[in-house]
Amino acid sequence: MDIWNWVEKLQDDLGEAGQAQSAQLLTRLTDEVCELRIDRVDALLPEARALGKTLGNPWLDVFVGHWEMRNRVGNRLEGESALGDAVALFERAHRADTVECPQSVCVTQDLAACYGNIDGPGWVPERIEVCEETLGRIDPSWACFQCLSCEKADALLDDGNPQGALDYLDVQAGTVLAHGGKVYDSFPEMRIKILLASGRAAEALALIDARQAEVEAEGDYEPANCTVPRRLSRAWALAQLGRDEEALEALVPWNQVSPNYRRMWAHTAALLVRSAPERNGWDLGRRMSATLAHYAQVGAHRFVIEIAGLCVDMALQRGAVWTAQRHLALARQHLDGLRQDLGARDAVAAMAARIEAAPAVAALPVPAEALLDWLVGEGAQNEGRDPEREAQWLLQAVAARPDDAALLDVAASALAACGAEEEALALLWAFVQRHPHEDASPAYSLMRLLVQRGDLGELERLVQHYQAQVPVFALWCQAQIAQKQSDWAALERACSALLALSPGSHGARNLLAMALMAMQRFPDAAAQYRHLTEVLEEPRSAHWDHMTAASAARDWAAVRTSAAAVGMELDSTEGPVEENFGWVIIRCMDGGDPIEYYARRTGPVTARIVENAPANRRQRVDDWVVFDAELVHPAPEDEEERRRFMPTYAEVHLLESGGHAASWLVDGVHPGEEAWAAFSDAVKDRGWKLWTHSADDYQLADTQADGAPLPGVLFTIAQPQEAPPLALHRFLLEATAGWPHRMCWLRLAEACGQDEQRHLDVIARYGL
Repeated sequence: MDIWNWVEKLQDDLGEAGQAQSAQLLTRLTDEVCELRIDRVDALLPEARALGKTLGNPWLDVFVGHWEMRNRVGNRLEGESALGDAVALFERAHRADTVECPQSVCVTQDLAACYGNIDGPGWVPERIEVCEETLGRIDPSWACFQCLSCEKADALLDDGNPQGALDYLDVQAGTVLAHGGKVYDSFPEMRIKILLASGRAAEALALIDARQAEVEAEGDYEPANCTVPRRLSRAWALAQLGRDEEALEALVPWNQVSPNYRRMWAHTAALLVRSAPERNGWDLGRRMSATLAHYAQVGAHRFVIEIAGLCVDMALQRGAVWTAQRHLALARQHLDGLRQDLGARDAVAAMAARIEAAPAVAALPVPAEALLDWLVGEGAQNEGRDPEREAQWLLQAVAARPDDAALLDVAASALAACGAEEEALALLWAFVQRHPHEDASPAYSLMRLLVQRGDLGELERLVQHYQAQVPVFALWCQAQIAQKQSDWAALERACSALLALSPGSHGARNLLAMALMAMQRFPDAAAQYRHLTEVLEEPRSAHWDHMTAASAARDWAAVRTSAAAVGMELDSTEGPVEENFGWVIIRCMDGGDPIEYYARRTGPVTARIVENAPANRRQRVDDWVVFDAELVHPAPEDEEERRRFMPTYAEVHLLESGGHAASWLVDGVHPGEEAWAAFSDAVKDRGWKLWTHSADDYQLADTQADGAPLPGVLFTIAQPQEAPPLALHRFLLEATAGWPHRMCWLRLAEACGQDEQRHLDVIARYGL
């Protein structure tokens, strides 16, 4: 059974009703979950929930709720933090109006996985029971059968029965095949997990390599939730086998790993540093601390204790006893969250014993008042500083000199760099509370750290602390809060009040200009930037910002003034600035997603987009836009690469719409240069926009001939908004009639109510 059939039917209905964006929303939601793009899923969820309410479709509520849980329980590895919502969704999915929804089975898996995240071993009987109950009432041909089978195998692994888990997967795979189904990735991935967890790394590696060979032979695209765990599993297997260099090469960078896979990353890293302590630096410790902190935040109690054991040993290897003590304290906090102990208290006690046996913290190398200068000198000699090593001395020095603002500020910075943010905040708050009359450097560090964390409540507390006695600092905090919330009116008020008290605050004026730009009050923003160009010692950056605001305000005289100031020569002397400054790439936002287009730069900060939008995106071709002069991607350092580098800029404002409708996609075998040139000219003569999206090496094969590779071409055409699509359809029929191979424009034919079969035949023949 295709459990997604009803979803696809709903999407078709939405498309036919002219709600293509709503139809695409559901695909985007599932794709982003599978690609491990956690924040993008969060951004899509409100719209997806609203769609369910608008349509009054309870099955859609279950579908969206399940994919939310896949993101939270799956990608984020949430435990207790998601339990209430997982239980509520389970109950919702089993009401009379949704119990027949195929995704109600998926919700059962979500709940079992949530319990597994909280305390996998402690909830084994219940996890097995719920899986067996659901497996007993669904058909083995359902994809859910395999998902739930893996959940039960995972429970058996947590129960200390890895061989039983492997045997169970064999039985379930046989059942799937006997019912005419296909065994999907989840089964081999679970087998790999079981083998690695039980020390059978050689068998796991063989399975990983065999699976990778199958994927490469099939040539199908795989999302990140397939590729990332396989790469990480390979690294862990190689590390277990002592093949460290290969493991390092295979290891996915930590910042590319979602929380559900950081557990495996942490185990691999712990193995790699045992034999090579030089790999165990403070930055690795920071990443391990961040992993541990996340598991603590989401209530994954058993994982906290497990990873804390790794973190303690690695910290002790680095000589960072204070770090090990932090990890121990966190592990102790999560003992009471376990459903069953199963050796957890003994594990924590063993951590404490290892810390107790470690050498004592080294005494200060110099008197406390001389420590900062000494650390700077040491850092210069050692080609870099180690905040974890320094923190142990800085904390001793602060204890001796608690009112030394510079010393305390550096100590807090070292703690934050190592992931000890709570300790850094406590240190900074203690100083601020002792010094309510001065906004010394610790106050600004506290504000920056709170802004970084998005802790608006604590920022408000900081405002109240300083409002009466240091109002300028209180207003600066209010400005930071407003900027964090994108409350541009509040940001304008705060900055205006701050400038009234401190007219020379360039930072406040810059933030005020930013707020005015966001509110599209471009002349006012230009006035603020112009003021900065007149008072700053280094005004170049302000001139560029001024040109952006002035261009959006169409104040071309002001643009020319700042262009001259930065040494940019313009040919024209009056009127709009629209010249040829070569190629650039413009990054636009479409439905919250960034999308980049080739464009011709027409001025210091203006460009006309020349590339058609993809068929499913809002059309941007011929749009005249203002962009921010700061590069989205920095220019490469290599001189040869710099010559090939095309700058990318972010769109700020649309000056003028290009007036074209959505693109229509055409695909097929290239007709040859002469025919293509004639075709391109004919499109241009009609005022339509043609853009080739395929690379020069794009190839197709004719399955009705010898299958030899043929050059392909994939392009879009955009018509003016008033032009009927049927005119394009008829033009394509006529213009391509003499080409050696038929082309495909299926979506256009569908939209025009024309024959679709010829296009379906082309798709089948050339494998489009």
